[in-house]
Amino acid sequence: MKHNRIAAITMGLTLAIVSAGALSGRAPASPAKPAKKDSAHPSRTPVHLTGIIQIPGNPLTSSDIVWLDATTKRFYFSERANFAVDVVDVDKGVFLGRVTGFAGANAQTPPPPNGQGPNGVFVAGKQLWAGDGNSTLRVADVDPASPNYLKIVHSIDTSLPECDAPGSHHCDRVDEIGYDPADRITLASNNQPNSPVAPFGRVDPYATFVDAKTFQVLGHVAFPGATGIEQPLWIPALRRFFLTVVGYNNGGGSNHGFGEIAVINPKTMMVEKNYAPGDCRTSGEVLGPDNRLLVSCGRPVILNALTGEVENRIMQIGGGDEVWYNPGDDLFYVVAGDTSKPPVPSLGLIDAKTGMWLQNVANPGGRQAAGLPSNNHIFTPVLVTAAQVANPDSDRTACAQFGVQGHGCIAVFAHEDAHQDAH
Repeated sequence: MKHNRIAAITMGLTLAIVSAGALSGRAPASPAKPAKKDSAHPSRTPVHLTGIIQIPGNPLTSSDIVWLDATTKRFYFSERANFAVDVVDVDKGVFLGRVTGFAGANAQTPPPPNGQGPNGVFVAGKQLWAGDGNSTLRVADVDPASPNYLKIVHSIDTSLPECDAPGSHHCDRVDEIGYDPADRITLASNNQPNSPVAPFGRVDPYATFVDAKTFQVLGHVAFPGATGIEQPLWIPALRRFFLTVVGYNNGGGSNHGFGEIAVINPKTMMVEKNYAPGDCRTSGEVLGPDNRLLVSCGRPVILNALTGEVENRIMQIGGGDEVWYNPGDDLFYVVAGDTSKPPVPSLGLIDAKTGMWLQNVANPGGRQAAGLPSNNHIFTPVLVTAAQVANPDSDRTACAQFGVQGHGCIAVFAHEDAHQDAH
């Protein structure tokens, strides 16, 4: 199949479908009917790849975190190949535009590299927050009625003297970020800072508190001896941030060198206690129903957010990076390798009420996942390698199944009832 830039729009949406059959000369599929939402057991119906949404610009070779706003039905993902956060209307299957001006995949400002971007993203109201290189937190306007639509309107310096000095920037990137809507505080992870003095050795990672009303830095909390920090997450029932700490050097920390979850008071900006999810390295986390927390720790681990008690460890799929909860189908999503040898990149589905694994769906090239509650469609950016860009015929990603090779796309998955109606 030759490289083809024709867009394939998501099945189950109201637009016409461009199918793989149409691209190869066969009769195109009929337009999809709306997805059934009233299944007796929506979280038990199998999920299938049903279509893609094409993204213009440079091939998608590097991305990080995604965010889906259920109210506006807009999907945001940090997309470093185009130095941007891309915005997609997933209800209509349409690329809307991008917020540009980020560091990109290989930023050097100045050498040695001072971090890539964008990284973590979230949307609160009509503002997009995104982590960037050079220890900078960006805020963009995502109100379509605003004259500043899709423009960066605030840039917040989160650097510290321990890793930054005049003319010597080594605090690296702002990685993932979380938001406390009760106190309107943003917490940003500075996960890989280095000393500004040669030989530029690693210094303690830290998190930065920012007032979301004034955009002023409120303070910082450091994690001495930690090898890195990852995802901040607001827990409403506790009015606390949870922050995943990857692990500690020399067996340190409360979990004896392994990953843990720091429980942080946003008012005092201090760690009050830690949860230990097991002998593993923590990364993404998300809150589900009944204060059930899924944290990526080598494998997906289910904890009670109120007590820290481990309820289940999912062995059928890897832990992935970012994880997601969709209240529409009561599922946790994770994108990672399955148990095959070698592992097959897959979309993993976990019942959020029982904490039990349900299904893996092959998702070659997939990066993260988010779901739209109104129709339970699942969206994952699909990346390509430099080799696939150079030789599109070698592309075996989900995008290639719909005739888009060597470029990347957004893959769209739907539950069995919607899939059957589309045919």
